[in-house]
Amino acid sequence: MSNKTLPVERRLDLRRVTDVKVFANDGVQLKKCRLRDISVSGAFIETKEFPLAKGAEVELVLRVRREGRLTHFRLPAKVIRVTPDGAALAFVDLDEMLRQIVFDIVNVDQSEQHSDPSY
Repeated sequence: MSNKTLPVERRLDLRRVTDVKVFANDGVQLKKCRLRDISVSGAFIETKEFPLAKGAEVELVLRVRREGRLTHFRLPAKVIRVTPDGAALAFVDLDEMLRQIVFDIVNVDQSEQHSDPSY
Protein backbone atom coordinates (compact mmCIF):
# COMPACT_ATOMS: atom_id res chain seq x y z
CA MET A 1 0.00 0.00 0.00
CA SER A 2 1.34 3.41 -0.96
CA ASN A 3 1.45 6.52 1.21
CA LYS A 4 0.95 8.78 -1.83
CA THR A 5 -1.81 11.30 -1.48
CA LEU A 6 -4.14 12.05 -4.34
CA PRO A 7 -3.75 15.45 -6.00
CA VAL A 8 -6.17 18.03 -4.70
CA GLU A 9 -8.46 19.64 -7.25
CA ARG A 10 -7.59 23.34 -7.11
CA ARG A 11 -10.37 24.63 -9.33
CA LEU A 12 -12.89 26.82 -7.59
CA ASP A 13 -15.06 27.54 -10.63
CA LEU A 14 -17.57 25.39 -12.48
CA ARG A 15 -15.97 23.97 -15.61
CA ARG A 16 -17.85 23.12 -18.80
CA VAL A 17 -16.43 20.41 -21.03
CA THR A 18 -16.65 21.34 -24.71
CA ASP A 19 -15.57 20.24 -28.14
CA VAL A 20 -15.55 23.56 -29.98
CA LYS A 21 -13.19 24.97 -32.57
CA VAL A 22 -11.68 28.31 -31.57
CA PHE A 23 -8.72 30.45 -32.55
CA ALA A 24 -5.72 31.33 -30.42
CA ASN A 25 -3.58 34.36 -31.19
CA ASP A 26 -0.13 34.65 -29.61
CA GLY A 27 0.64 37.99 -31.29
CA VAL A 28 2.57 36.27 -34.08
CA GLN A 29 0.21 33.57 -35.32
CA LEU A 30 -3.53 33.00 -35.35
CA LYS A 31 -4.16 29.25 -35.19
CA LYS A 32 -7.27 27.10 -35.06
CA CYS A 33 -7.42 25.08 -31.83
CA ARG A 34 -9.99 22.99 -29.99
CA LEU A 35 -11.53 24.29 -26.79
CA ARG A 36 -11.64 21.30 -24.43
CA ASP A 37 -13.11 23.02 -21.39
CA ILE A 38 -13.92 26.48 -20.12
CA SER A 39 -14.71 28.13 -16.78
CA VAL A 40 -15.20 31.74 -15.79
CA SER A 41 -11.52 31.93 -14.86
CA GLY A 42 -9.89 30.13 -17.79
CA ALA A 43 -9.88 27.38 -20.40
CA PHE A 44 -7.91 24.47 -21.78
CA ILE A 45 -7.15 24.44 -25.51
CA GLU A 46 -5.67 21.61 -27.55
CA THR A 47 -2.68 23.05 -29.39
CA LYS A 48 -0.72 20.10 -30.75
CA GLU A 49 0.48 22.04 -33.81
CA PHE A 50 0.72 25.42 -32.07
CA PRO A 51 3.24 25.27 -29.23
CA LEU A 52 2.68 27.84 -26.51
CA ALA A 53 5.07 28.63 -23.67
CA LYS A 54 4.11 28.93 -20.03
CA GLY A 55 3.65 32.61 -19.24
CA ALA A 56 2.81 33.57 -22.84
CA GLU A 57 0.02 36.09 -23.38
CA VAL A 58 -2.61 34.97 -25.87
CA GLU A 59 -6.07 35.85 -27.09
CA LEU A 60 -8.71 33.15 -27.26
CA VAL A 61 -11.12 34.00 -30.08
CA LEU A 62 -14.62 32.55 -29.70
CA ARG A 63 -17.54 32.79 -32.09
CA VAL A 64 -20.67 33.03 -29.95
CA ARG A 65 -24.34 33.41 -30.82
CA ARG A 66 -25.75 36.41 -28.95
CA GLU A 67 -29.11 37.98 -29.64
CA GLY A 68 -29.51 35.79 -32.73
CA ARG A 69 -26.19 36.77 -34.35
CA LEU A 70 -22.79 35.11 -34.45
CA THR A 71 -20.19 37.44 -33.00
CA HIS A 72 -16.44 37.07 -32.40
CA PHE A 73 -15.13 37.76 -28.92
CA ARG A 74 -11.46 38.03 -27.96
CA LEU A 75 -10.61 36.83 -24.47
CA PRO A 76 -7.17 37.91 -23.22
CA ALA A 77 -5.42 35.11 -21.36
CA LYS A 78 -2.11 33.90 -20.01
CA VAL A 79 -0.73 30.38 -20.43
CA ILE A 80 -0.45 28.89 -16.93
CA ARG A 81 0.31 25.26 -17.79
CA VAL A 82 1.50 23.39 -20.87
CA THR A 83 0.92 19.69 -21.56
CA PRO A 84 1.71 17.52 -24.60
CA ASP A 85 -1.92 18.04 -25.71
CA GLY A 86 -2.31 21.75 -25.18
CA ALA A 87 -2.34 24.66 -22.80
CA ALA A 88 -4.29 25.79 -19.76
CA LEU A 89 -5.18 29.46 -19.95
CA ALA A 90 -6.17 31.91 -17.22
CA PHE A 91 -8.32 34.79 -18.42
CA VAL A 92 -6.91 38.23 -17.60
CA ASP A 93 -8.48 41.68 -17.57
CA LEU A 94 -11.92 40.64 -18.83
CA ASP A 95 -14.33 43.54 -18.88
CA GLU A 96 -17.85 43.07 -17.54
CA MET A 97 -19.30 42.15 -20.96
CA LEU A 98 -16.68 39.45 -21.59
CA ARG A 99 -17.09 38.07 -18.06
CA GLN A 100 -20.84 37.79 -18.67
CA ILE A 101 -20.31 36.05 -22.02
CA VAL A 102 -18.00 33.48 -20.45
CA PHE A 103 -20.40 33.03 -17.52
CA ASP A 104 -23.26 32.42 -19.97
CA ILE A 105 -21.20 29.85 -21.92
CA VAL A 106 -20.28 27.96 -18.78
CA ASN A 107 -23.77 28.05 -17.30
CA VAL A 108 -25.99 27.69 -20.37
CA ASP A 109 -28.40 24.76 -20.51
CA GLN A 110 -26.58 21.78 -22.09
CA SER A 111 -29.34 21.46 -24.72
CA GLU A 112 -28.61 24.97 -26.04
CA GLN A 113 -25.94 25.55 -28.68
CA HIS A 114 -24.02 28.65 -27.54
CA SER A 115 -20.63 28.53 -29.26
CA ASP A 116 -20.38 27.73 -32.95
CA PRO A 117 -18.70 24.31 -33.40
CA SER A 118 -18.46 24.68 -37.20
CA TYR A 119 -15.64 27.20 -36.94
